[in-house]
Amino acid sequence: MRRAAFIILGSLIGYPLSVSAEGPDFDATFSYTARDEILLPGATEEIDNDLARLTAGLTWGAGDGRMRAAVDIGFGNDNDWNGSYPANYGGEFVFSRKVGKQRYGLGARVITLDNLSTSTEFAYSIERIGSSLDLRGLVGMQLIADETKVPGRDASGFFAQAEATFYPSDALAVSAGILGDNDGEAYGAGVEYRPAGWGMSFFMEYSEALDEYRGIASYDEFAGGIRFVPGTSSLKSQRQSGLGRIMQRYMQAQ
Repeated sequence: MRRAAFIILGSLIGYPLSVSAEGPDFDATFSYTARDEILLPGATEEIDNDLARLTAGLTWGAGDGRMRAAVDIGFGNDNDWNGSYPANYGGEFVFSRKVGKQRYGLGARVITLDNLSTSTEFAYSIERIGSSLDLRGLVGMQLIADETKVPGRDASGFFAQAEATFYPSDALAVSAGILGDNDGEAYGAGVEYRPAGWGMSFFMEYSEALDEYRGIASYDEFAGGIRFVPGTSSLKSQRQSGLGRIMQRYMQAQ
């Protein structure tokens, strides 16, 4: 228990600590996503539709692959820090197997927003991991329990995303991708930096509709946050071996 406390504390301050390769790997992410305003059904004023979220995950070996389970807790920000803050919570489960430079993953995710609905996603991913360039494809299905509460979303539909990540150095990752679902198409880009020897990294992502998304012209999302992964491994090594981004989407279901 004391060892776990030191590992978590070390990750928070970025102090280089070693983590046993035999045990499970812990990760945590705090993010804030500023999303385009939407008009809820029956409302007369638009809401900010922002999200603050803390995700904690645990990854362990399973047969010839690896599994990761994660929980999400957070809140929505409906009115520029001057309104209601509906609860946001859920979880994710992923299995991944690596064969040579290819990595295959299956995942499921459930997210509930108290002022909207519950969304469920099932996805399959395939990655090509290189020395300085990674390629990732993601396809899946999203289900909305009550689409009448989620503006611009169908009750069910498919989604797909293609993404490339370039590593100018072991400490820096630059990503760009394109995605689409039943409610529109968009492009996305992101950057992440993890100082050498630190147990945390800093990231930003931006996405915008190619035309119209969820019924809103030029719909966009901007996310920023901090990711904690104990240890001294480089960002490139951590991203290429970790499972936290297997189901990453630039545009979230809700």
